[in-house]
Amino acid sequence: MGCFMVVVLRMKSEKVWSTFRGYHSQIKPFRDAGYGDCTYDCTLKHCWEGLEIAVKLGWYSLKGFDDREYEYYEQLQNGDINWIIPG
Repeated sequence: MGCFMVVVLRMKSEKVWSTFRGYHSQIKPFRDAGYGDCTYDCTLKHCWEGLEIAVKLGWYSLKGFDDREYEYYEQLQNGDINWIIPG
């Protein structure tokens, strides 16, 4: 929903984050599957901020995003490549 709000409704990521204020305590940061201590937090707020910047720079377009290509390259046997910036 937050990504929709950033991409389609063109809301600022800060406003999107504040919209979910009542759920902040329930939204856990990304945790790598490794066994060691996690040395960083990657929250939905961070993701929405990055998405907002990508849209602003023209790096992401809902109409121009090739989801089939993304899904192909995200598979381990095809390189496990998850970059979505141009080129």
